[in-house]
Amino acid sequence: MLFAFTKEKQLVDASGADARKTYYCPDCGSVLIRKAGKLLIPHFAHTANENCQGMSEGETAEHLNLKKIFYQWGRQDDQHWKLEEPLKDLPQRPDLLNQKLVVEIQCSPLKTSRLEERVSGYRQMGYQDWWLLGRKLCPDKKFTALQKQFCSFSKARGVHLWGIKAGTITLFYHIYQRDQHYHYSKKSWPKYSEPLPMILNTTIRETPPKVILSKQSVIDKKTHLGLKLRQSDPKIRKIQDYLYHRYEHLLYLSDWLYFPSRYFFFYQDDILIFRLLFQQEAKNADRIFKKFLLYREKTQQHWSFCRIAEREILERLYLEAIFCQRKAKILLT
Repeated sequence: MLFAFTKEKQLVDASGADARKTYYCPDCGSVLIRKAGKLLIPHFAHTANENCQGMSEGETAEHLNLKKIFYQWGRQDDQHWKLEEPLKDLPQRPDLLNQKLVVEIQCSPLKTSRLEERVSGYRQMGYQDWWLLGRKLCPDKKFTALQKQFCSFSKARGVHLWGIKAGTITLFYHIYQRDQHYHYSKKSWPKYSEPLPMILNTTIRETPPKVILSKQSVIDKKTHLGLKLRQSDPKIRKIQDYLYHRYEHLLYLSDWLYFPSRYFFFYQDDILIFRLLFQQEAKNADRIFKKFLLYREKTQQHWSFCRIAEREILERLYLEAIFCQRKAKILLT
């Protein structure tokens, strides 16, 4: 952390702290150690045996530097930006705060339970939370489970994620997955180029990539599933086991069920189960959702996108199923 309290409860910047004095954590009140070196900028840290819930421990040089850059960047246009400001209504201290906007720069892995707790707390108290992934956590050719849990969703941007490398902010948007391949667009802002709120609220006018529905896409999907079935892929085996007990087979369902989905990123091949339920349940949305979520629970697959409302994705998956079924009458007859 870059700030700490003196004995008199004055907030002091680590770069100007007197090494002869004692400093305390603004969250838990324990004594802090001031550190400085060739690689790390001056900062405060707890001792190894301390367990403070307000601040993350083991801050990297990247994290410390990015917090300072972000703070200076924000205050170019708005003096309301605060660094490591303790929240009055939550036992949390975000990296940066501007009134009801909290910014978290994540440079190291974070447990899903801890992220869910922090996101839930912010939203219950009316804060807008903006998470940016550091250099090592930014996506490349694939999206890990860790990266996925930081994703957001909106109609204009689709699935999207923020990253920051060497002070450059990047928005990854219209993230789309088909089988093992990921696709996305991105937009970047160099350090100090625009006010931070303008970047956060930037308008994306680019439309999402079209999902191509065709006879060939059905053939390709069946071929891919057949290969995974022969390889005894564990996830595919779960789907086949479910179908077997309902006198169905993975490769002999209605052709339209194999159309590609814009929401494969969330549910992978379980979308086949959703569409089968859609076909069998006379389009009763609530019943479909309930049975689909029960299947996911029984196969130990849980919603890990704590920043995205699952209900919204299920509703979009439902509308997509209607569209695909109608399209099949034209394309597959």
